[in-house]
Amino acid sequence: MYKLSLIIFLTICCLSSSSAQSTINSSNNEIHNSFSYAYIRVEGKFLSKKLKVKVDLGDSDEQIAEGEKLSEILTNKKSYAAILNYMSKIGFELVNTFDLTRSSDGSGGTSGIIYVMKKAEE
Repeated sequence: MYKLSLIIFLTICCLSSSSAQSTINSSNNEIHNSFSYAYIRVEGKFLSKKLKVKVDLGDSDEQIAEGEKLSEILTNKKSYAAILNYMSKIGFELVNTFDLTRSSDGSGGTSGIIYVMKKAEE
């Protein structure tokens, strides 16, 4: 009886450890996410407080159309934060920013900003 109990106990331990191993492997496959990125160029309009925005989402026809649509929505906003807030509402997250600088007559100045944003793909 003792030997039978020991064999059953060891069998149960082996089966439970093998099922735990398969659970870990399946959860590792779900960790890999892919992202789509947005390149957003924001510049001030000449003699205006409104902003001119150009959104680049990629090369496919669908991405170009969506980028033009977002450019129209975001152009004429008066605040850089308003652009970030809108993009955040539709699921984008800020990754990096760059200043657009220009040099005229030896003096440099910021003429705009570039936002690089990402969105997790479903």
